[in-house]
Amino acid sequence: MKEKNEEKPSFEPYRNAFVVFCNSPKELQKLYWICAILHIGQQFMPYIKGSVIPFITIYDVRKRIMKSCVKYDGRYRDERFQVLKKLKEAEENFNRQALKLKDFRILMLRPYLPQ
Repeated sequence: MKEKNEEKPSFEPYRNAFVVFCNSPKELQKLYWICAILHIGQQFMPYIKGSVIPFITIYDVRKRIMKSCVKYDGRYRDERFQVLKKLKEAEENFNRQALKLKDFRILMLRPYLPQ
C-alpha cells in the first residue's frame, strides 16, 4: 500500500517528493499553505497518472500551483493561512493526546493480561 505522506506538503523532504526552494521564509509559508489547501481540496487528483504506480508530473504540479498563486490576494489568504496553521497545530495536539490515551488504556489493562 502506498504511503499517504507522499501526497502531503511538508517542510521536510522525503522520498519521491518534489523539493521547492524559496527566497524568503514568508514566501515558503505562503507556498506551503497554498499546497496544503490544494491537497486538502484534492485539487491535484485530476493530474494523477498511472494505474499501478500513481504519480504526478512536476509540470502539472507547477501548473496547478501557479493557477492558485495568480488568485492569491494577500491579506485575505494570510488570515486563512493563520487559521489553517492553528488547525494543524490543534490536530497534531489531538493526535498526541490520542496516542497518550491509547498508552493509558494499555497500562490500565496490563494487570489483566497473561504474563
